[in-house]
Amino acid sequence: MRVLICGGGIAGLTLAYWLHHYGFEPVVIEQTVGIRRDGYGLDFYGSGYDVAERMNLIERLQAEQIRIDAIIYVNSAGKPVARIDRALMYKIMRGRYMGLMRQKLEATLYEAIAGDVEVQFGRSLVDVQQDQEAVSVTFNDGTTETCDLLAGADGIHSTTRKLVFGPEEQFGRYLGYYFASYALPDRYGIGLTWKNYPEPGRMAAAYCSDTEGEVITLFMYEAANEGYIAREQRLPRLRQAFAGMGWIAGQLLDDIPDPDAIFMDTVTQIKMPEWHKGRVVLVGDACGCPTLLSGQGASLAMGGAYMLAKALYETTDYQHAFRQYELQVSPHVEERQKNARDLARSFVPHSKMEMKMQQVFMKLVLREVFVGLLRRQFGAESLLRVQDSR
Repeated sequence: MRVLICGGGIAGLTLAYWLHHYGFEPVVIEQTVGIRRDGYGLDFYGSGYDVAERMNLIERLQAEQIRIDAIIYVNSAGKPVARIDRALMYKIMRGRYMGLMRQKLEATLYEAIAGDVEVQFGRSLVDVQQDQEAVSVTFNDGTTETCDLLAGADGIHSTTRKLVFGPEEQFGRYLGYYFASYALPDRYGIGLTWKNYPEPGRMAAAYCSDTEGEVITLFMYEAANEGYIAREQRLPRLRQAFAGMGWIAGQLLDDIPDPDAIFMDTVTQIKMPEWHKGRVVLVGDACGCPTLLSGQGASLAMGGAYMLAKALYETTDYQHAFRQYELQVSPHVEERQKNARDLARSFVPHSKMEMKMQQVFMKLVLREVFVGLLRRQFGAESLLRVQDSR
């Protein structure tokens, strides 16, 4: 069975690996001209860690991980208010945790399928037609192709979803925030830490990357949904939103080496009544984006891709497989999405009172005695382990 996968990111590459493993013929198309070399850091645990372990990738990923010693919440003068040390994070995740740069995870997944799965770069979909026998797609270069199944693994702004299910406005749930990120040389003493500073309606952070002497910034602020922000407007928008902010927020914005390198997007979840339609199915952020607030986007993408490939392998009826995959994965996505919505105010408090309450709460809870509570809050449970136990 030939399965066309639209999207060469974390979800698409994981799906390709497991479909090939189970004897299918996957083909990946990716609109960029190669594996992406930019991106931000992510927490890697839970379902993603379990899938990577079954792919024998843990040792390779451990060699690429970000060596963050602590996550520190600071006040306007940069003094620590609360912290969570690396040792505590490991206890919360039962030792199954890594900090990774997104591009390193994608590169490792790509290497895992190289030579086994065809990956076509610089290609995207412009039309999808399907009947009971096959799916016919048209690419951006005007060529057409027929496949047995089409999997949309093309992220929160999925073209596959738009062409088959409808426009993003039908499924996007804007949480009220924009975020932005870019890399800088570390002139601020961030070192091997992740430092966060919140104020009412906005938050600035900086953390070490896997490149020595480099930090990655993260800005998040409350705003009305204006959709896509053009590149030339991003730096002025950020300077306006973070004017007068304490800590080193202004300095981080003044020191940006290349304003065109700012990655910026809305904090939006994707919620859909169904993840499949005919011979087309969605996976990862395309159908269930939990947002960066969940800390689980990459892990859910890998877990969902694994469960989809497994369901297709275990039945000859692709419709039954699609339903089974969705029944197994969607409850976990909904739970992580709810957690992310609940956590939003811990990232960006609405008032000075909320900010003070947050500081007191973190001083109290970020301790070993609350490992169980923190484990539930972080969503460390793996959907693979839940399904295996059942």
